[in-house]
Amino acid sequence: MELNALEAQEKNKSTLKFRITFFFVFFLSAVFAVFMITSVLQVNTVIQFVGAHYARPPVDRAQNLINPESFEKLAKSLNPSDPYYSITQQRLYGVKQDTDCLYLYTMAQEEGTIFNYIIDGSDRVGGEKFSPIGMKEDLDEWDSAAMKAFTTGTVQYGTIDKTEEYGSTISVYQPIIKKSGEVVGLIACDIAAEEIVEWIHTQVLWQLIIVFVLFSVGLIVYVTLIDKVNKSFALEF
Repeated sequence: MELNALEAQEKNKSTLKFRITFFFVFFLSAVFAVFMITSVLQVNTVIQFVGAHYARPPVDRAQNLINPESFEKLAKSLNPSDPYYSITQQRLYGVKQDTDCLYLYTMAQEEGTIFNYIIDGSDRVGGEKFSPIGMKEDLDEWDSAAMKAFTTGTVQYGTIDKTEEYGSTISVYQPIIKKSGEVVGLIACDIAAEEIVEWIHTQVLWQLIIVFVLFSVGLIVYVTLIDKVNKSFALEF
């Protein structure tokens, strides 16, 4: 009888400890899920808001200045003597001067994740800061939003932390689409957003601290409950 009672007590103790552990894991999972969802939504909302209000207008203007068929031809030939190259470069630079764009440029995919800068309106025409036609960039190491804009044919927003002169930037990528629906390139605008990106990072950091605090409190409660269960069942024998 005593053996059966002992087995029953051990079973009850194990069941209770399992329930406590289950709810503890569920609590941590819920906190982490809320943190991830909140952080992603917050970051995306800020990026899209800033991009739509400051980077999207010049890109829309530039899109009206670019002929998709002529652009496709230039992207395939990469010929700097093509009249379309210099004309469009000057047009983009004119748009860039009237807006908040640090860089206003077009891109075309060459192979895989490699893109070529085709026309760059970032500085004075003929200036050293113009990206040479055909300059390559591996988007796997840069900004996945650009690749997504090319593959989906939709406007995408993203952040870049590589701008040496201006620090972090927020970018918008507008597909260049032919009448057939084929995406032949992108129009992009980068705007300075150092303070905005720092604010985003700070918000995420504070949320991470809150998660850590909740985890610590939950762990203390969990250890305390498990200890009480062990002592409670020990007192019965």
